[in-house]
Amino acid sequence: MRFFLFIVIACTICSCQLTNENREISSDMVINKSDPDETKEHAIMTFDEPTFKFGTITQGERRPHTFTFENKGDAPLIIASVKPSCGCTVTKDWPKEPILPGEKGEIAIEFNSEKKKGHVSKGVTILTNGIPKTIILNIEGTVIAPDPTNTPELNNKQ
Repeated sequence: MRFFLFIVIACTICSCQLTNENREISSDMVINKSDPDETKEHAIMTFDEPTFKFGTITQGERRPHTFTFENKGDAPLIIASVKPSCGCTVTKDWPKEPILPGEKGEIAIEFNSEKKKGHVSKGVTILTNGIPKTIILNIEGTVIAPDPTNTPELNNKQ
């Protein structure tokens, strides 16, 4: 029994010495029960705009966007990962530190329309310790082919 108590105290002391520099987000921090305990505090990630409609752009253009969210829960929100559905969408930045209840944060992405044409709809999946655990943000719009009469080579010949 003493040995067990010693191990518990040693683990507690070591875990209290973690700093922001050596703190890592692990999968056990984002596991939620399928039936959450009503008495437990939870993080709740809400977005002002979960779908960004970028309109019509010309093939080859890049369209950056920043999604703004708020933790409307009563526990710190931890973002474990932000993964785009394909290589044409890149995640630029998101908070690596916990977002406290009532605080806001941003997730920056960039869509690259190169080799795309027509209506485009892409997703960005976010894994958190909140409710719901997985959130999918969407970007959509239309990519049109460049105007062949408006190229530098043709403009120089005229």
